[in-house]
Amino acid sequence: QGLCNHFLREHLCVGVYSLAKVVTAGCLICQKVNQKTMRKTTPGGREIALRPFQNIQIDFTEMPPIQGYKYLLVIVDHLTHWVEAFPTRKETVQEVIQTLLEHIIPRYGLVNNIDSDRGPHFIVQILHDVIKALGIKWWLYTPWHPQSSGRVQKMNKTLKKMLTKFITETGMNWLKCLPLALLQIRIQPQSDIGASPYEMMFGLPFLLTPYRTRNYLGEAATREYIKTIGKTLTDLKKRGYFPQTSPLDTDMHQMKPGDWVLIKSWNN
Repeated sequence: QGLCNHFLREHLCVGVYSLAKVVTAGCLICQKVNQKTMRKTTPGGREIALRPFQNIQIDFTEMPPIQGYKYLLVIVDHLTHWVEAFPTRKETVQEVIQTLLEHIIPRYGLVNNIDSDRGPHFIVQILHDVIKALGIKWWLYTPWHPQSSGRVQKMNKTLKKMLTKFITETGMNWLKCLPLALLQIRIQPQSDIGASPYEMMFGLPFLLTPYRTRNYLGEAATREYIKTIGKTLTDLKKRGYFPQTSPLDTDMHQMKPGDWVLIKSWNN
């Protein structure tokens, strides 16, 4: 500010504030000494998912050993919050590829985007070769930034909590209780979308009583069923758009790979 005031008193200088900002930004001493007031940056997001299993989040979570199974490979859909969980014996890239090729893609179609942490099973080159051949984009989280994996991390906790309840109530192990826990999560309404993952996927609430076709028979019953789904499914999917955060359309900073930066060192 002092530099700007001096130039404005002595000279007529258009754009003096911009020039002063460039000068002080390039001054090493100023960068070390001057106190900086940093505005809280707006968090970015991912590409908005418009259909089920267009974008998914994936993670391994450790479980008590049962019959050789020690892990659950948990997959959560960004749009519907539908969860899939597969028991695995090892935490390896082979389990990831096998699950995607034998379960996820045959059931739900080709995925556009997958995001995960930087675990050794997710950064192996063979996995990314397979993903690239399928035309899928795999995004890795920023290290030490748990918000990036918030959805799947929250689901891991919810799934374990639900399994604990069923194990306590039934006395069965978690392998036997897993289908019940998944069912409970899928039919439970989500607070941010106001509907259950089951409704988001199929357009109708989970059926707890025998389905009655009233007086409709044959094609009339089918038409009524499709008509009911058509009225609700579009609205439900729109609800799933709102909790998602779209990517930022502006740069958060002007730094580029290879630039020198200063790191704050705290001496206590």
